[in-house]
Amino acid sequence: MIGLGGMGTALSQELLLAGYAVMVHDRRPERVEELAAAGTEVADSAAHLAANCGLVITFLPGPTEVEHVLVEAPDSVLSGAREGTIVLDMSTCGPDTAIRVGEAFDIAGCVFVDCPVSRKAPEMTVLIGGEPGVLGAAEAVLAAVSRTLVHCGSRGAGYATKLLNQHVKYAWYLASSEALLIAREWGLDAAAVAQAIERSSGGDSGLDTAAEFFRGDVAQMATHAPARTIHKDMQLVKQLAAGSSVRSPTVDVVADFFERVAETHYLERPYPESTELLARLRRERPSAETRTGAAESRTRSTPS
Repeated sequence: MIGLGGMGTALSQELLLAGYAVMVHDRRPERVEELAAAGTEVADSAAHLAANCGLVITFLPGPTEVEHVLVEAPDSVLSGAREGTIVLDMSTCGPDTAIRVGEAFDIAGCVFVDCPVSRKAPEMTVLIGGEPGVLGAAEAVLAAVSRTLVHCGSRGAGYATKLLNQHVKYAWYLASSEALLIAREWGLDAAAVAQAIERSSGGDSGLDTAAEFFRGDVAQMATHAPARTIHKDMQLVKQLAAGSSVRSPTVDVVADFFERVAETHYLERPYPESTELLARLRRERPSAETRTGAAESRTRSTPS
């Protein structure tokens, strides 16, 4: 394990509890000492660790650190890895990082997989940048210390999926915070409003409803209200927000979208179907460039 922040430390501890021999490396002595006291071995460099471990897992701050520790540094993981070493990076990066780092390990006869996570071990959801089987023997190790393993597709897809998770998570946070600020401005008990929303559809249905469209679940989409109802509701929300001193860009964006929906035949259709309109309104470049394989595609072709 390289990188002993909260995530790396928790995973190291769970691996020990599961009976695995663990070697750790981090530039912060206090983090290393804590885990050494718990029973891990200690490596004085990333290269030393890679030379002694068949499975290397990294939790690092971002793309710059990932490329440095794994490939670029004189004592990098790549410099010490043996042929067949499996390297799993659980950091949050972009798909282009997976392409560059993965190619370097391919040449060395090693396995590199982007495997960012959500939540700490043992409750991790691991987002795997590859098809089933890509992890080899490492899959059993991860399964022992995780809640869920999700194979996201090709190399880089794990990183991309984690970034999209962050988009949903923090957009939801921002909309929620704006709503509660409006509640407070209206003299409502924001904590009570939050509790009410948590127990209502606002607490959980957004992603589930969007996913119905992409799963092609026509029957479930048909159970939702027509877009006309949402258009009416969002106009009322916009009025509520306007009656406070809080500016809410998320209200504006949603209300404006349903204004556009009101000009189309989707107005009388179950509102999740309006995602078709959203796809047209939001598309700013060819879809081939927005898929997970974008970075790889750009290295193989030139734009028309």
